[in-house]
Amino acid sequence: MTFQHYPPQGGYPAPGAYPPPGMARQPSGATGIIAGVLAILGGLWFLAGVVSHVVELSHYVISFLVVGAVLDFVSAALLLGGGILLLVRKRAGRVLTVIGSAGAIGFVVLTFLFRAIGSSFYFSYGGVMLHFGFGWLLFVVLIPAIVTLVLALIPPTGRWLEAKNTAAQPQNFGYPPQPGYPPAPGAQQQGQPPAQW
Repeated sequence: MTFQHYPPQGGYPAPGAYPPPGMARQPSGATGIIAGVLAILGGLWFLAGVVSHVVELSHYVISFLVVGAVLDFVSAALLLGGGILLLVRKRAGRVLTVIGSAGAIGFVVLTFLFRAIGSSFYFSYGGVMLHFGFGWLLFVVLIPAIVTLVLALIPPTGRWLEAKNTAAQPQNFGYPPQPGYPPAPGAQQQGQPPAQW
């Protein structure tokens, strides 16, 4: 006589399908990791801009090249530092990434504004000089900076950063904290002087 095996009925999930009570699921770090990688790539772009400005400054010194080199250096430092710290899940990395991305967006907008009003003031940022007609290259800076800023600011990135801090703390899985064992009869508790008569 053979028995036929039927799948279990009742619709219950398999054991271990859910985390134990009181244990939260770890949030995905996709947004934080992407923001960190984009920040590092943006920092490298601005670092290349600093090198470009230094090479041009070696031929001739113009004030807008000096300003551009300083702005590129600050942006590179903020984005590289923020991206690296974000990848190691430090909250300071999120702050630096947001400041660096917002600064990059602001400077690109300022550059286009100078060009739109027909200012004779030449502006250089990200290794791109508008008087050479390469203003469209600034979109290479603008679009990733916007994406980096949004990814750094959205709540999943914050939850991912907070999860590292809470994972280090012991969890009691929903049970109240248990007191220690009661002292043995006749034993003195630690730290109390013996009773005097």
